[in-house]
Amino acid sequence: MVKFKELSKLTDKEVKQKISELDLDLVKARVTASKGGKVKIRELKKTLARLKMLSRKK
Repeated sequence: MVKFKELSKLTDKEVKQKISELDLDLVKARVTASKGGKVKIRELKKTLARLKMLSRKK
């Protein structure tokens, strides 16, 4: 899990890029979970929420 302090050091462009990457990873993780695989959906969702909060803050 990525800490908020680490995320706050990113620029606006990097934050937006990271959000789009994590959105895609979350979709892939849900597909894998539906097929019976183990994934860390909760961790992805928390990191994505932190990034979205950071983007609104800046």
